[in-house]
Amino acid sequence: MSDLRNILKGQSVDETTADQLHTIGGRVFLGQDSVAPLRDFAAIADSWRGVHALAFGGPIGGTDAVTTHQMQDGATDEAILTPTGTQLHRVLAVQIANNGPQPGTALLKVGGVTVGDVLTINPTETSGFTIQSDLISGASTPVQINLVTGTAADMLAKVATVLVGL
Repeated sequence: MSDLRNILKGQSVDETTADQLHTIGGRVFLGQDSVAPLRDFAAIADSWRGVHALAFGGPIGGTDAVTTHQMQDGATDEAILTPTGTQLHRVLAVQIANNGPQPGTALLKVGGVTVGDVLTINPTETSGFTIQSDLISGASTPVQINLVTGTAADMLAKVATVLVGL
């Protein structure tokens, strides 16, 4: 058993983090004497990817979902999706239904950073945000709605996602 495997022997693949792999991999040199540790590290990294990055950043089958969120009065940058742990969600679509008599406007944000243009939601209609590129959300970057105008109690948000990392 190489020193690398010894470092991780009491730890499951599920408990191992990407930061730990980075730290451990940084200890491996590229000389002839390191062939066995390099093979061990490659095997460890492959095992980790098999648990945490099943599809190498692509969508993981069977993990697509639509989350519905009733907007709350007084909330700023209200989270409509907050992944947990090391989960990464690719955001496919975000829409808001306005069930009230007054129009509303909203901004889409990820981790407090505005994504795209202001969305206008007419009374008794549903409008969707234009998503320009792959939008990925993690635990530190929740998908948020900032309701600029309108009545929160009248607004129902939906976000469609698929997991791309666990």
